[in-house]
Amino acid sequence: MDRAGLTHRIGLVKVAPGPLPFPPGTFDVVFSKDSIVHIPDKHALMAEVFRVLKPGGQFLASDWLIGTETVGPLMADYIAAEGLDFGMATPQRYMEAMTTAGFVDCTTTSRNEWYRSRAREELERLKGAAGAAVAKIVGQPFVEQNIAIWSRMIPVLDSGEHCPTHLKAHRPA
Repeated sequence: MDRAGLTHRIGLVKVAPGPLPFPPGTFDVVFSKDSIVHIPDKHALMAEVFRVLKPGGQFLASDWLIGTETVGPLMADYIAAEGLDFGMATPQRYMEAMTTAGFVDCTTTSRNEWYRSRAREELERLKGAAGAAVAKIVGQPFVEQNIAIWSRMIPVLDSGEHCPTHLKAHRPA
């Protein structure tokens, strides 16, 4: 940001779920990376993002989506292994939430195929020398827990039930 001269124009803010603490029309861009998965009410989320964007503003996100409305046993096992309370939604539910909020030019782009190969690579690293090096720093139980998580993630990536996705939408000018 410094080299591009944008430090004064770009900021990062961590906010709690719920109404965003900003006045309407504050931002040109709202970006989220792997965090909106934890907000169950996608319609309320998209309404808030729409509210804080300036006319012509963009919403961009990359997050964990689910391929179907029903969570199968392998997906439930993976979610339990993560130890997180995911509010995963389908691409269709996000599209509905974005359009209902008033966004236009809404897209969802699956990154599942790309991520499946990355997940396999990560699992192999954890099982190998990289995992051994990490274990020296954070302990072997942590590495084993992550191996278990990645081992549960790969089957639901393969089935399409777990669907890493890019989201994009514009607030009309």
